[in-house]
Amino acid sequence: MLKLITGSTLLTLSLLSPLAQAADAPAAAGHYLTLYAVPGVPLDDDPYTWSTAGGKQLTKGVTKADGRAYLKGDAGVETYILETLSMRRTFAVPARCWQETPAAFQSCLKLKHSTSQYDLKQDAETLAREKNQQAKAAAYVLAARANDDALAWLGKLPPQWSMQEHARRLLSIGEKLQRHIADGLRQGGPDARQFVCKAPTAYDALPQQQAVLAYQLQPPPELHAGAVWEQLLAAAAQGNWMARLEVYYALAERKVSELSYVEQVRLVQLMEWLHQREIAGLYSFFSARTIGDGATQERVERLAAMQGSVMDQSAVGTLLQDEDDPALVAAGKRMLDCAAKAMQAPR
Repeated sequence: MLKLITGSTLLTLSLLSPLAQAADAPAAAGHYLTLYAVPGVPLDDDPYTWSTAGGKQLTKGVTKADGRAYLKGDAGVETYILETLSMRRTFAVPARCWQETPAAFQSCLKLKHSTSQYDLKQDAETLAREKNQQAKAAAYVLAARANDDALAWLGKLPPQWSMQEHARRLLSIGEKLQRHIADGLRQGGPDARQFVCKAPTAYDALPQQQAVLAYQLQPPPELHAGAVWEQLLAAAAQGNWMARLEVYYALAERKVSELSYVEQVRLVQLMEWLHQREIAGLYSFFSARTIGDGATQERVERLAAMQGSVMDQSAVGTLLQDEDDPALVAAGKRMLDCAAKAMQAPR
């Protein structure tokens, strides 16, 4: 990154033109600074602007082989900004400096502050994030007080947003899910040949199941809005575990930065609710985002299929059709039939 040496004792050596060079400059050229790529090497072909601290642009151009950026003053102004692609510099230029020759001018002005454009961008992004977080926190307080958001059926929200408390709660449920998965995978996990199909109602209630089927049968991409989504939320509000699992998927697939603080809390509440009822689709989905692809994830999906995850029954059942063991092939066929039956009619 191209920078100037900012020490005041070296200002004329590293920032401004050498005195001999300045003396040779034609008077018509006016006042200027020479910008350096490195000490002694003028900065060539670098766009620059010279403005007042209030934002009024006075000159602009592109440095040539001599590295010069030409300047002009504004009546009553003593603080100026020189911006290049890499740096932003603030100068104090007393009015008397503009009456000096270019050589004397360069000894007259003072560099007050120098910041890289990268740092300025980072500062702006940090400020924008802080403002966004403050706005989200304020919106959360109002939403928690009303407790009438689309997922209010999960219960009350904490009255204030706390990142620390949210992180603690998220870590706690994550550890519980990991323990459940680890317990299920001990000694290699369950034997798929022992698969027995259970109706979805065996795991929990499924009121308004038609809404879940309508949502699952939507052509991609699934939009989390509109009548089908609203009907899914209504089914979830009635305690339909498959509907709540789909709502969890919808929230968990989004970037955290896209979620409001209310949605972040609701996501954790959904995870807690699904874990309490040992809804297997939660475990394979969670594992895919913590373990990723590989043999372990395949075993997690097989575990979830054995424990009633319709999505995993369909995926694992398909894979088992390629096994050499007839018993595994038969188990895979039972999984496929079980998943298809779960998708046929409301219960």
